[in-house]
Amino acid sequence: MKFELTKLEHTKNPHIKWVLSELEKLKKQAVGAANEELANNCWRESEALQLTLIYIEAFHKIKRREYREAWYDLERCEIKCQFVMRNSSEEFCISKNIYFIAHQVSNLQSLYPYCVFSSPGMVVGYYECGICNHKIRPRSRCAHVKGKIYNGKLCVHVARDLVLKEISIVSKPVQKYSVVHNDETLDFSVLEHLMVVLEEAFEEWDVIRTTKKFPIDMFCRVELESECPCKNGNKFGQCCSNKAEVEIPHLDFVFRRDVRSLPLDKFPY
Repeated sequence: MKFELTKLEHTKNPHIKWVLSELEKLKKQAVGAANEELANNCWRESEALQLTLIYIEAFHKIKRREYREAWYDLERCEIKCQFVMRNSSEEFCISKNIYFIAHQVSNLQSLYPYCVFSSPGMVVGYYECGICNHKIRPRSRCAHVKGKIYNGKLCVHVARDLVLKEISIVSKPVQKYSVVHNDETLDFSVLEHLMVVLEEAFEEWDVIRTTKKFPIDMFCRVELESECPCKNGNKFGQCCSNKAEVEIPHLDFVFRRDVRSLPLDKFPY
């Protein structure tokens, strides 16, 4: 069954749940018949469909300014993209927009102001293979490879006998969901600026990171002890306060379609 799935209203199509259910049934039948290729194909189709649904919903949550919930969905998309791409052909990933979604998820994540995360430190007693339940040891491993699919099931290593030791504050987390920030204190104006232009999740756009120079007079409200607008990590008074111009990071958005009502650039100081 074919149906369009590019807009938010398309995600409400009742046939989607039916398709996901039928794929699960077919996968179980394939496993029972020892047809691993068919079982793996069912896994790919199901994951690609679920990924598309989550991506569209994440995009529209950003438009509705539900930034934290959208962030969680974007991480789910990122993880699914990695596993689907690892276990699928290039042709499949192109036909299902996997590469497109992976690229746009990365773009959207990069526009978030989140920069502080919590990271739990744990001691793991042992890992267990999610396929055969083999207890994984340095000199005792099963034949299954973590991140690959077998009979329609993704191989993961399940951590057992966990002991929490510490919680660290990091800027580059393994798990992006552990955001420490209070969203009410953050500036999401870059995402707002972008969403004024974009209407649907599958519009083609990109972001180019450049810099722009501005006269020093435009930074008269920046205190000398504040971070320098050039973002090199120094205080303003020790960096650019005595220069004639300040060069600050700048984002240029590139759109495939003609955009006639693009909002004016917002000077952040």
